[in-house]
Amino acid sequence: MKLKHLDYFLELCKYKNFTKTSEELGISQPYLSTHIRELELELNARLITRGHNTNELTPEGFVLKTRGETIFQEFEMAIKEINLLVHTGETAKIKIGTNLADTDYLIAKLLTEFRNYYPTVSLEYSYYENLEDVLEKNEIDIAIGILSETNTKIISDLIFSESYVVFTSNNNQLAHLNEISADHLKQIPLINYSKQIYEKKIISSWIETNYPQLKDNRYYELPSTISILNLVDQDFGVAFLPYSLTESLPRYLNVASVEMLEAPFRNISIGYSRNTSLSKTHKHLIEQLQYIF
Repeated sequence: MKLKHLDYFLELCKYKNFTKTSEELGISQPYLSTHIRELELELNARLITRGHNTNELTPEGFVLKTRGETIFQEFEMAIKEINLLVHTGETAKIKIGTNLADTDYLIAKLLTEFRNYYPTVSLEYSYYENLEDVLEKNEIDIAIGILSETNTKIISDLIFSESYVVFTSNNNQLAHLNEISADHLKQIPLINYSKQIYEKKIISSWIETNYPQLKDNRYYELPSTISILNLVDQDFGVAFLPYSLTESLPRYLNVASVEMLEAPFRNISIGYSRNTSLSKTHKHLIEQLQYIF
């Protein structure tokens, strides 16, 4: 089916008269009639009932009118997005990656605000354990998370540093301490991320290097921050989680955070591939990402 045939048909639906439609389109009436007949032959269906002064749609014609209008709306959206790419250097879709398991609520708020500025730009936000690899391969446009400072294939800027703290149930005696040491945690079950979550490496490496005596503690491993906090709430054990979580805990959780002596910490950076050409849209998003913490 040619778009021109569909366009002529939709114009005929608007004016319901061959003479008026041909005048508006600037073509002859026989030429218009020929294209409508070709469309009917192609679809093997009668689309209009021809009258002396007006034409009415058949049921088949009504279906084509409804679907055809949708086709042209999508076509116009495609043209707008292409013009955005060609004439302004903007992008129609931005892919953001992270290896942080606890920032979904922060990112969601930012992306909602971003769409007010760029409503035609699609955004995709996904978790990657191998964040730097997908960034180097240009599978994502922007990364926000824990990035190497020595990777020469990416450009990264440090935006935030924070320590981990011990999250414990308010029913546990640890909740009443001002500070916790490794001695307080002997024999207490530790709740950590499961192995597919990048930040498990940070906690495990910190324990291995600084407090190997905690390696023999019983462990629970879970795939998400909220599942860890729910287990802490039930006093199954304690968890090392970022300090920034203390400001966004769900109200139903009966948990507290206590500072840890010589605690692990994380550096959060924004990065992009060194061979990426940033558009105005990318730069605006990167600027906004710097303020989410």
